[in-house]
Amino acid sequence: MTCATFRARLHLVATLLLALSLLGCVRRDGRNSDCRWPAETFEHSASPWHLSADAEFAEDLAIRYADVHHGQRTPYFVSREDYNAARDRCVATLFEQVAKEHGVPAERVYSSLGHNRPYFDLAEVLPFAVLYCFLAAVGARLIWRRYPPAEGWIPSVVMMSVLSLGFAIAGTMLGEMWSWLVEGYRVGNPHISFRAQRLIWSRHPTVVLGGAFVLFWVAAVVARRLRSNHSLPG
Repeated sequence: MTCATFRARLHLVATLLLALSLLGCVRRDGRNSDCRWPAETFEHSASPWHLSADAEFAEDLAIRYADVHHGQRTPYFVSREDYNAARDRCVATLFEQVAKEHGVPAERVYSSLGHNRPYFDLAEVLPFAVLYCFLAAVGARLIWRRYPPAEGWIPSVVMMSVLSLGFAIAGTMLGEMWSWLVEGYRVGNPHISFRAQRLIWSRHPTVVLGGAFVLFWVAAVVARRLRSNHSLPG
């Protein structure tokens, strides 16, 4: 692959991630903490994508309402159960208004939640995965250099196994923090609340841990081959 081709593909990936991020941002206009659904400026079709976006916005309005009127740091706080009940009542009210605005049953608004989630997961996870692979390759090259397989495979494999497990655990923990930060930016509210349950780290923790372990070894093998190729004459 030439440098020009690599740069073109890198630009394509960056453009795709930017587009996904822009499309994924939750609506900003009309925000309030009064459990009030603001009418849309433009008419939109009741597509699964748009209904999912409206449902996410309604959830955010309900969380804002509960935080202001029933939050733990307010004079109106009674209990966590009261907070959750007020938030859920607001969600139900706003979903009814969304359904009425688009002329669809409220059940369809509920079922639309998560329709756009795979795209958001890709946009949130891919940048972290690229950084993780880069750091894994750097760590693997240090191990290959300190324990070269030519002097014995057992020490290098043992050290790589220990490092890969440590990288996988640390990467999973840091990736979850990264996902929370990015999701907070996407929805425009650092209080993720129950929405954290829809993040890929919460839905598939074992798969994510296993994927981080496999990614480390892929990066390690690639780093080893690149190092071997560069050591060849010419």
